[in-house]
Amino acid sequence: MAALLDRLNKCGALLQIALDFTSLEDAVRVAVLSGMRGQLILEAGTPLIKAEGVKAVKVLRSLPGSHLVMADTKTMDTGALEAELMLRAGADAVSAMVASSEETIREAVRAAEQLGGVVYADMMGFTDLSLWVEKARRANAHVVLLHTGIDVQRSLGITASQALDLIRKAKELFKGPVAAAGGIKPEDVPKVVGAGADIVIIGSAITKSSDPAAATASALKGLGSEC
Repeated sequence: MAALLDRLNKCGALLQIALDFTSLEDAVRVAVLSGMRGQLILEAGTPLIKAEGVKAVKVLRSLPGSHLVMADTKTMDTGALEAELMLRAGADAVSAMVASSEETIREAVRAAEQLGGVVYADMMGFTDLSLWVEKARRANAHVVLLHTGIDVQRSLGITASQALDLIRKAKELFKGPVAAAGGIKPEDVPKVVGAGADIVIIGSAITKSSDPAAATASALKGLGSEC
């Protein structure tokens, strides 16, 4: 079994910190403050990957600790190639957009499974939850990610923590691990997990906090992880 799925089975729920920096130095600083423990997934955010490339994944993987690493590639094409690049660099998971072709997601999954990795099917921009979840299921994605993008958060004031019914519905439809992202704060974690999220993704509420270590500890407490 892939390390991430094995950890999820063991812990019951995981916290993912979205390191959406353009500076690798800043990403490492927050990663170290997080404690890099077993309940944590350190995410090489899309801006970080665009700024630093595969190096970002390699550095996060090299940090001492029992954390996992996710590369938020937001793949739209060449699914196998992008998955292989990140997984061979040390990532445990990558993301592929459900808005892409089913073949792209399927190819990313095929490559990931050969390398012991996991593919998140990112639902950002979905128009029909049921149809998009079914597409992710057909492509054999390992995790469905309900993702409220930053632009949507800013313009409409919507966060993932306000979309608890969608999390519940996605869990019911996918019948597998569900991740939730988008404006979630540490104090929101219990209700997000209670709605069915297996992986709670927090970005700026930790990375821009005056005390990232305390914010991480608060989120982990709310997670109720068994690890």
